[in-house]
Amino acid sequence: MSNNKNQDTEKLFKGLEKSYGILYMLLLTFLVFLGTRYVSTLDYNNLFYSPGMLAAATTMRAELPVKKGTTTPPIDIVKFTSIDPALVEKGKGLYTSNCASCHGETGAGNGAAGAALNPPPRNFVDLNAQQWKIGKKITEMYVTLQEGIPNTGMASFSTIPPEDRFAILQYVHTFSPDYPRENPDDIAKLDAKYSLSQGVKAANQIPVNLAMELEILDYDTLKQDLTSVMNIVSNDNTDPGAIQFKKIVSDPNKALNSLASNMAWTESSESFQKFLSIDPINKGFKAEALRMSPEALTQVQQYLAGVFAKNRV
Repeated sequence: MSNNKNQDTEKLFKGLEKSYGILYMLLLTFLVFLGTRYVSTLDYNNLFYSPGMLAAATTMRAELPVKKGTTTPPIDIVKFTSIDPALVEKGKGLYTSNCASCHGETGAGNGAAGAALNPPPRNFVDLNAQQWKIGKKITEMYVTLQEGIPNTGMASFSTIPPEDRFAILQYVHTFSPDYPRENPDDIAKLDAKYSLSQGVKAANQIPVNLAMELEILDYDTLKQDLTSVMNIVSNDNTDPGAIQFKKIVSDPNKALNSLASNMAWTESSESFQKFLSIDPINKGFKAEALRMSPEALTQVQQYLAGVFAKNRV
């Protein structure tokens, strides 16, 4: 009798296990169905970009003005590399607003914003505290402000006018009596590098969406400027820069339009080299452009920068 009861109990439990198993599978299937229906109703555009965010982004693009590149007035580098009390005073204010947060109020490299930087900010007081990657002269430090120093916290300050950069550097040189002075060759090299005595060209500012909609290079006065540049370059068979340029282009018109779309290359031969290093074929250049000698690279960069500046591209 007892054995019959045990068998009946075992059969009951087995029946319940099967029932619970079937119920579990039905419940799981139902949950998957609900999840699928829910996912199908999601708007993925608004899931990551809310209408407010999209509106804000659109507003930001619309508010960016079209700004044709301008040329800053020519400057006397000799004057700006010679210590002048008035310029030093001006530089003090500029240093406080642009540099002190990292380099410190006294120039000791102990600013609050520079505490986490590696390498640490430059110590302008103790000239032997760190190795100088570019140099201590005003002409050398100007290069640092113009181009920045890669792989450090030192960014480029090329948006600050040249006169203001010289003012900052004159003030920095008051932190120590041991700064070396410039010689005529230093000044000549800096002028050749950035054409400061001729005026510095600021890049065009063209919103991407507006350029795409209006094809601004075709309809703006920039097209007239580029036409003038094309005529000058095409007919110049004597300047070494023009000769070298013709050797490295496959499509002169496309190359000049590419150059006009990003004028950062006018800052230095290094900037020009960076411009050429990114997809030169699609920019209208030959692969040979990547194998130019440093001398040829400088000749082309300085020649084109001069032609573009004279024609206000």
